[in-house]
Amino acid sequence: MAAHAHQPDCIFCKIVRDEIPSSRILETDHAVAFLDINPVNKGHVLVVPRHHHADLTELSQSVAAHLGGLLPKLCRAIQAATGADGFNVIVNNGEAAGQTIGHGHWHIIPRFHQDPVNWPWPHSEYVGDELGQMRFRIERELKPGAGDE
Repeated sequence: MAAHAHQPDCIFCKIVRDEIPSSRILETDHAVAFLDINPVNKGHVLVVPRHHHADLTELSQSVAAHLGGLLPKLCRAIQAATGADGFNVIVNNGEAAGQTIGHGHWHIIPRFHQDPVNWPWPHSEYVGDELGQMRFRIERELKPGAGDE
């Protein structure tokens, strides 16, 4: 699960290395934020780590904290620039969740009243002791030594 400087065929790695042009709005030592060329709504921004990580689970805590720390500033700027009524910050992690590019990234999507984006997602309920069992399994994975970096 170590970071790689880049993957030769990764479109986001190519953008980070300036091999593909992009409309960058913010750059740091660890991240690049740029406008999505196929936006959900105009002003849709992608925030990517400079080093290749297949998804969010491969990010170190320090890199994840850095990228996450950029979100409030970026969201304020995007909302002000677009006049959006709100925004979604989304991470699609894994193919089953809709991740289409194997380089972990955040989406910041400006939202407007009456835009055509479908929300909310459908919800379901826990039955019987499922809630307690799920909490137990997650807490077990959070214990020191279980899945740590």
